[in-house]
Amino acid sequence: MSFVAAVKMYRNVTSLALTVTLFLILLNVKTISGLWRYSNILDHEKLFTVGKPFELIYVDGAQFLEWRSPSCYIQDKRAPKTLMICYAEGYHSVLPVINASWSEEARYIYISKSPMTFVWYAVIPDERNSEKTKTIRIWIIDPFADDYLEIYKMAAIPSPQSYYLSRNFYNLGQFPRVTLPSSTKKIDGQFTENGYWEVVMEWNQTYLTVEIDGQSIGFQHRFVLDGFFNFYWEPIHNLYYDTAILIKLEDNMLPMLSINPCATHRSILMTQWAILQTSDGFRHHSQLFVYTSDLIPWGFISIRNAILLEDGIILHISDGLYWRSHETKELERHSELFLQDVQGIAQRTTCLDNNLQEGVDFGHVLFWKLDTLYLGGSRITSHRAGGTYSKKLFTIPAVNFMTVAFGSDPAVVAVVTMDIYGDLQLLMYNLMTKRGTISTFLTKFPYPQDIPSGVLHMRFFQSAKESLLLWNGTALWYSFYDDNRWGTLKLPNFGDRTAASGSWIQEIVLDQKWNLVVKMANNQMFFCKFGVSKLISLPRWVPYYQEGALYVNQNNEHIYVNLVSNGIELLRYPLQMEVLSAMKGETLHDCPYVTFEHSMNKQSYYMDKGQEEVFWAQVVYPEGKGVNVKVLKSNVGLLDFHFSNDFDFVHTIFTVNVTFKVKQAKDYTYNYLKQMINSVGMMRVEIVPNLIENRCNLPKERVSYFRVGCPPNRHIRVARPWGMECEMNTFHNYTIPWSVLRTPQADDVVVEYDWNNYGCVFKMHYQSVFKPVLELYDGDTFVKTVDANFIVWETFGRNDYSYNTTMRQAGCLREALTWDAVMQLYPNEPIGDLRGPEFYQSCFILEEGRIGKLTQPYDILNQSSSNHITFSQDDSAIYVFKARIVDPNYSFCDLTTTFTVQTYGITKTKYEYLIPYVTLIFTFITLCILAYSYYRYVYIFRELQMRKKCN
Repeated sequence: MSFVAAVKMYRNVTSLALTVTLFLILLNVKTISGLWRYSNILDHEKLFTVGKPFELIYVDGAQFLEWRSPSCYIQDKRAPKTLMICYAEGYHSVLPVINASWSEEARYIYISKSPMTFVWYAVIPDERNSEKTKTIRIWIIDPFADDYLEIYKMAAIPSPQSYYLSRNFYNLGQFPRVTLPSSTKKIDGQFTENGYWEVVMEWNQTYLTVEIDGQSIGFQHRFVLDGFFNFYWEPIHNLYYDTAILIKLEDNMLPMLSINPCATHRSILMTQWAILQTSDGFRHHSQLFVYTSDLIPWGFISIRNAILLEDGIILHISDGLYWRSHETKELERHSELFLQDVQGIAQRTTCLDNNLQEGVDFGHVLFWKLDTLYLGGSRITSHRAGGTYSKKLFTIPAVNFMTVAFGSDPAVVAVVTMDIYGDLQLLMYNLMTKRGTISTFLTKFPYPQDIPSGVLHMRFFQSAKESLLLWNGTALWYSFYDDNRWGTLKLPNFGDRTAASGSWIQEIVLDQKWNLVVKMANNQMFFCKFGVSKLISLPRWVPYYQEGALYVNQNNEHIYVNLVSNGIELLRYPLQMEVLSAMKGETLHDCPYVTFEHSMNKQSYYMDKGQEEVFWAQVVYPEGKGVNVKVLKSNVGLLDFHFSNDFDFVHTIFTVNVTFKVKQAKDYTYNYLKQMINSVGMMRVEIVPNLIENRCNLPKERVSYFRVGCPPNRHIRVARPWGMECEMNTFHNYTIPWSVLRTPQADDVVVEYDWNNYGCVFKMHYQSVFKPVLELYDGDTFVKTVDANFIVWETFGRNDYSYNTTMRQAGCLREALTWDAVMQLYPNEPIGDLRGPEFYQSCFILEEGRIGKLTQPYDILNQSSSNHITFSQDDSAIYVFKARIVDPNYSFCDLTTTFTVQTYGITKTKYEYLIPYVTLIFTFITLCILAYSYYRYVYIFRELQMRKKCN
């Protein structure tokens, strides 16, 4: 079924209801006389530069007469579509004239004098694309040279102009650097004879987003603009059979978007006509149908909402939830979804890939009944321990749930409730503590008419403190920073209601630069910076009757997704330029500071014991503004902050520099296990100026998550001694004599050596001493050399090794913990579990009790000590050692590693057992001879004595 046929069918069924609805809408729409837009060749805001043309388009309204701009050249003033060039930097007014007595409102287009007029071009040709690696082909283009294939991103090789341009830049030393948004590692491009650079990346996912920048090198005084590029290899949705049923929104509902917060290119647009699905940011889309065995007399299924999951879509139909799998496309009554009494569903709007707390399910979907709230994950197939997708959070009798949302804290969900008296409350429920608290937000409004009412919607925003917007069809209420600032978002000169535009609120959009946009149903839009309570009215970009939604893609570009007769139309919206135009001449929105920046530029930081991070923030502002830097924190007490401030004043300009160190300063020597439980968690940190206005620029990374605990993939390795080769697969097994085992056995032990797990063998002379050097790694990234105390033990129970330092020589004041002592205390426990950080006892602290035997070998090793391992002097041997860090203040991770030492140098003859046997026999014969000699001596002596007596 085609999109047009579906629309015709729907119109035939609902023509009367639609007529009435449109009539009511038009009664409330502010009448406008026309509408016009502007764009440049690449729809890029930074390419509105001096001397470069851009297009003016008059698209709607009364009969057009001419364009007027006193400071710029217009190619054809009387053409509704023409080119305009400005030769001076600054704001330039553009005014379309309708007739002699009427003209549209002027816009002020800002033209910069930026030398960044070249741009990078990137493509991944099919022949250089594999499942594991992607080869990006990069070159430089001049967008105003107007090569068709390059402008419309269809080129696989450079045009002659771009070939010449790229080679000249290469000769000057230019080269591109490719960065993944989730990484700080940059990959340099290699130039080829074909006039482009190539970058090979290991990548096996179905989409790739990269940032490309270069060197500060110019050609003819012009430079290359940095840019983001998206590549998709998403599977193409299969065609439907004729039995497929159309899905659409219920009548009179406004268009809605459901976006995957971790992959915004995967989205669905819900409208009264159809549901459209995309896997590449609406570059391509397909209409959503389902297969069902139920009889659908109307030919379509109406839904109230839908949530896009990784493996399918949850559809809210009537008062039940239904499942549509991406694979089968069948409408299912899923056993784990409720089929009745469901009041609504909501999804998380922030990606939590790097912010999850181990052991806590933060969820992806919320759905609720009248008084009960449930939590669901990002995949319906990812069951919990209980074997179900949904998890009941709580029930509150005698209240109705009005709306729900995920909080600023990933572990918090929020519910607006109404009791039998009509009173509203905002409940904040923590998924980790399983406790709820009542926010004071809805109790702060002094007048009944200020209290929110009607059908409510709510959204929280990333912040160190809980910050939210609550709205109905006509007004917005805000609460920032745990209710420290609250009120109604105000439109200047129109009181407290955004309904002054003659419509109702359709959607709230927040981009990566903290720009907040309120889109009305009639396509009127309002703007403010997040944290500012004053709204700005923006000029209309699309006609009031155009149905669609505002979408923010992966590159932080605002895109109008408009429904047209044959599908959708995408219109790039230059938000920053429209905001500057709307604020022209109004000092009310002037930013109180000149610049603000900071170094906390990652979304997540992992904090281990002893780890310290240092950050700085700087704000520059004119004299008298009183701006300073605020560092907001959640979960206060988890980490320690130490601040230092520096102030500078030059010619009425103040500069404030704030430096702060973040670390955890706790001693885990005592009550180790209890302190470990209480010391891990997550902290949100936000750096903002204390004063913000709508004209301010804010860094992209405003909030960072500090996860205190064991960093992912952290482990230790034993550094191979310098000059020693890594020998592999030199033997398959070896024998340990029973006499050298810690626990004696009747027979020798034969060990099958696992080369994959134990790795290289370190070959050493039996008289040498050895101290392993441990290195700390995150994945394959070297972090540092371990300087903490660690122990080693032989995995298979050998005990014919020792240490060259005694406890007394090491400086111990009392007997240190030994293997024999812990094995006596825990005889049935595996030896590897007996000595860890929780059992560590320093022998350098004198406590009451006996000093003990200090002549025993000291088995604690570290980099600064002279203690080393010594090996058997009687026999060459193979030792499979395991090392563990036992310093309780070093890491949250259980850091262990395995290494193998093979000694050599002891030579044994072929008849090594003959010599002791011969010696034993010779000794026995000698003793016999001596015994016989002694006997003969005594016999002869006595015989002589007898002879003397006889004589």
